[in-house]
Amino acid sequence: MKLYRSDGQNGICGVYPYLTRLQVAKFALAGGIYYRRNRIISYQVVRIEQFNKGSLGKIGGETERTSKHHRNEDIDDERTPLNLYFKKSEGGLTAQWKKTMQELNATFREKKDSTAFEGMVITSDTAFFERLGWKNGEETPYAVMEFFNRCYEFALQEIGYKGTDTNILSAVIHLDEKTPHLQLYYIPIVDTAKKKVYEKGADGKVLRNEKGSPIQKKDEHSKSVYEYVPLEQPKLCSSDFWGERGGQLSYGNLQDSFHEQIGVHYGLDRGEVGSNKKHTTKYQWQKQKQEAELASLEQEKVHAEEVIQEAQTAVATRDKALEELKPLQGYLDAFHEALSGELPLSPTKLRKMIVGLTTEYRRLEEEKKITDKDRENLFSELQKTERRIPELEKYKEFVAFVNEYAPDKLDEAKRTATERKNSPKPPVKSTKNWWSK
Repeated sequence: MKLYRSDGQNGICGVYPYLTRLQVAKFALAGGIYYRRNRIISYQVVRIEQFNKGSLGKIGGETERTSKHHRNEDIDDERTPLNLYFKKSEGGLTAQWKKTMQELNATFREKKDSTAFEGMVITSDTAFFERLGWKNGEETPYAVMEFFNRCYEFALQEIGYKGTDTNILSAVIHLDEKTPHLQLYYIPIVDTAKKKVYEKGADGKVLRNEKGSPIQKKDEHSKSVYEYVPLEQPKLCSSDFWGERGGQLSYGNLQDSFHEQIGVHYGLDRGEVGSNKKHTTKYQWQKQKQEAELASLEQEKVHAEEVIQEAQTAVATRDKALEELKPLQGYLDAFHEALSGELPLSPTKLRKMIVGLTTEYRRLEEEKKITDKDRENLFSELQKTERRIPELEKYKEFVAFVNEYAPDKLDEAKRTATERKNSPKPPVKSTKNWWSK
């Protein structure tokens, strides 16, 4: 997915070198940011909010940083050039909204409080991004870029019109606030309408009750049956948009889908499962975020206390072991006397000397067994390496041959391999319905 910075420089392409195997391994371990051993938990945050048409100008000025004064005190103007855009509006959100509605030929039954567009925020806590390598005010690490690239692909899959960015007004990674986050605004467009299904008789006519009203068809759970029929032209309708995605279950479905596709791979906790709560407002989300961070700190405190307790137990165990070893000190002293060549006159000391020498002999025998085993393994590895020498010589001759007679092709192959390694993988289209249970 192509990214570009607000100052016009390249985002992910041409700036970040390919990752070494060690960096990939570190990313796999640290990128999850769910250190179960340390009990540090980061939560996924996927938030949806509806807005009326009158909010287009105000929201647009803030998200694309065109306003002279920001209501959000977290915005650092000096870091605003670091923001990265997946899609930037043409002439502001108001102009982009009109243009998109015209291009889609969409209808809109406008009322005072009708939802004209919606916003989506995807992020986690600051600690999650710091463990991915993010530092305030510095260039964005590849791991963070890759995370948001997957988040944007997820957003297009879930709320994009037919999986595209056609209905996206603006999509930007804000890096000039306390915590990096993907913020995008879109128009909830549908091209189908929900229609009741009625019971029909053998003659194909709709059945009616005693009052003459048509009888609606019921499923095996006695719930009314509906079907979706194509519209003559698309329409803007938030209720139908989320109705197609599960209605009251849509928010939970969205969280589940994100966790299955992205969150679980980064070790992010899904949070409360089974909740059908409505989409939270910005302030509710901030409160939930603070509560999650507080819970994380409490867990760290509990873990620290456990570590201290384990250390105290280890010290006590060591002291006890030292006490138990004191009687063996006599044997150790006798062993050292035997090494000096002086034989004691006392039978007791002589007996201790024999025990000490026997113990040392057994230890040396065990060391010899281990050394012999290591020598066998080393010889085996040497034989394997020698068998590979002819194959490696062939590769060496081939590369030297290409380098001598077709160096341009070798350079071209290197560049192609590097570009493919650096480039994020394209989104994989899925036939799975993420809005079903």
